[in-house]
Amino acid sequence: MKSLVKVTCSALILTSLMVGCSEQTTSTKQKETHHKVEVKPKEMSEEERLEKGILLYGQSSKGGYYLATVENAEYAKEDETGYLTARVTINNVRDDEKSIDLSEIKYTVKDEKLGKTYEGQAMPMDEDKFKNVPVSDSLTFNVSFEMENPPKDLNNLYLYLESNIDPFADTHWKLDNLASK
Repeated sequence: MKSLVKVTCSALILTSLMVGCSEQTTSTKQKETHHKVEVKPKEMSEEERLEKGILLYGQSSKGGYYLATVENAEYAKEDETGYLTARVTINNVRDDEKSIDLSEIKYTVKDEKLGKTYEGQAMPMDEDKFKNVPVSDSLTFNVSFEMENPPKDLNNLYLYLESNIDPFADTHWKLDNLASK
């Protein structure tokens, strides 16, 4: 039995060697192919974006007084003037059970690429409620921006909220999907 296994193994090895050696050896030339690779700007990961204080629509920033959310934004252009409207919701999250006055918040849109800023104006439906939001209540309203000579590239616009009472630090919202109407 041992000799049969030895003979079979030897036959397989010999056959393999004969097949490998009997093939013609030819020099093969490698073809070099050049492909154009288009490098797109790297999308920021969610972690990197949050580390930089950049929020998206529907994401909230909470301080001691305010829980702020930018719901969406729209852009329209008429002649040489651009009109941007952002929908903002602010909740009163004060622990001391006092109402808040939203008129102290300043709204700014900044073009991060060009460094240009545009001041916004809150457009509340009810001025009294805007200046006196009870604890645990929220108010949703539009903020309007008139942009003289608006940027051609709308992909670099960010909305900043500024408050002396409850600073938002460097938190801002990326205004996505702004198509000129």
